[in-house]
Amino acid sequence: MADFFREEAVFIFIALFVFGVVVFIATRPFISRKAIWAIPIAAVLLSLGLFAHYKYRINHIKEVKKAFYEGKNILCVDKTTKLGGILIHKGAWSLQGDEFVNPEVPRGYNIRQCIVE
Repeated sequence: MADFFREEAVFIFIALFVFGVVVFIATRPFISRKAIWAIPIAAVLLSLGLFAHYKYRINHIKEVKKAFYEGKNILCVDKTTKLGGILIHKGAWSLQGDEFVNPEVPRGYNIRQCIVE
């Protein structure tokens, strides 16, 4: 469960903000009493969206890890170069946790910012 909160923290805050706006609007005295049904509907839709995004992210991480261990090339975002990305090969790079590291490169690349070539 801690992994879920770490992965989705920003999206949880956005969903709570949207939910707060829905609650604020639906509970105003000048809004129809039928608008109160928007609160559980918004809660369900926001929860489904969060869980769907979490599943997508976890599947993406598994896919990139599997491709890396199979020897496929991985492209990662690198905003420090003009190319905008870096190519990761299994021979020179290793995977430590969720980060690609290379002793010759000063920084690591998070697996969440990478795709299979």
